[in-house]
Amino acid sequence: MVYQLDFDKITKFIEKSGKYTFRRRSVTSILPLPTREPERAKFNLGFSSITSGVIRKVYGKNIFVDTSDASIEDILVNGKFPDEESKTLFTHYLKEQKIELHLGKITNLHQLGSIPLTENEDERKGEIDLINFLFDTFIRNEEGRVREILQSKVDADLLSEIMDLSPENAASKNKSIASYASLFPHLQEQFLKDLENLAKNTSFLVDHISLLFVHYTFATMSQLILQTNKVTRFSQDELLPVYYILQWEKAAKWRDSYKQGNKMLIGEMDGFFAHEHALNILGMNTFSNESNQFYHDIYCQLKEAGPEAERDYIQSVYKWLREVYKEKTNIDVAEYSEEKTLEMAFDDFIRAVKKGISNEINSRYSKAFQAIVSKFFRKHGGSLGTILSLSQEHLLMLVAASITDERIELKQLWQELEKRSVWLDHHSKEEVVKVLDKLNYMEKKSDSGDAQYVKSIL
Repeated sequence: MVYQLDFDKITKFIEKSGKYTFRRRSVTSILPLPTREPERAKFNLGFSSITSGVIRKVYGKNIFVDTSDASIEDILVNGKFPDEESKTLFTHYLKEQKIELHLGKITNLHQLGSIPLTENEDERKGEIDLINFLFDTFIRNEEGRVREILQSKVDADLLSEIMDLSPENAASKNKSIASYASLFPHLQEQFLKDLENLAKNTSFLVDHISLLFVHYTFATMSQLILQTNKVTRFSQDELLPVYYILQWEKAAKWRDSYKQGNKMLIGEMDGFFAHEHALNILGMNTFSNESNQFYHDIYCQLKEAGPEAERDYIQSVYKWLREVYKEKTNIDVAEYSEEKTLEMAFDDFIRAVKKGISNEINSRYSKAFQAIVSKFFRKHGGSLGTILSLSQEHLLMLVAASITDERIELKQLWQELEKRSVWLDHHSKEEVVKVLDKLNYMEKKSDSGDAQYVKSIL
């Protein structure tokens, strides 16, 4: 087998009207972030429209909800009314209920799948991208398990059943091919366990499922940023620390929540779009047809194939940089030498691609990530800028998800939060204890008098 880049395939990917384009998402997709501002999700309904779209995908339904008056007419056709007045009253009632759903107001899990996407077509693209990311990362191939978790908890009212009769647009059915890879198996399993645990209390799940979904979406995105920047040292079994502060705490420069929180992620996002382009080119090779291959995947394949295969691929990378990339972009690139390792080849490749991507693309891409931070995790830290924070509701949701029995030791709670990609410094931990104690969720001492416990919230 030949171990090289597929020049012909790459040329078709990069060229548009004879010009070089920094495209992405042909064979590899990393983050659900648009580079066009109009396509950025605005989260006017929080995360509920994205959650609703994911639930519809779980049940194999259209991710779009028909919100037109025609959909109400379709429902009325299936009904029988004693007189015209009854039909008019019911029509008015349906319209009122649709307004409630448009506002994201639900009272049971069955209604959760009825919240529509935004009416703005451009912004809807951003919402759909987030839906696909969350579904592919946490639920794909586990749909049956999720349906089983939700099915026994669904308390469908008559109205929900009736409104579920709305016809679907066959042209917008779910695609069977995954756009994104699920790269953190432990985090995926934790998500499914948390969903199952929170489902023990149906009303709590209804109120907090969107918060659970946005938490895991952001946690995975943060880990993808940190791990992808490690290139071949990407670890799918390790979560890297991302520190949060509680919303009511005072931020400070010396605290971990400043140094290893949003400030760290902003730094890691600098020039990150280069990976989106680079991995699509490096993944277009002659030895693998698999999609969503990251640096460490290619690295492992070549190590397994042997030193000769690795050397051929390295030479191919530098040949492409010199003969194609430099020629088409007029950007200086590193030259090949016998001392070059695969890690060095990847670094040289990424560096060359970064030089070619415009500041506008990098800025809009990064701002799409910060839009999620600003909506769901932002604490204004004054001169320190935006600090990643947890609201009391968010904290209690994570605590509830962490406790599967009647109680757990306090020291275990910190470990459970870290399994969910949340790190807290000593001061934040003290604040957590104060809140839990105030709400009567703390048991001060064990029988032996040497441990503290946190009681179940559910």
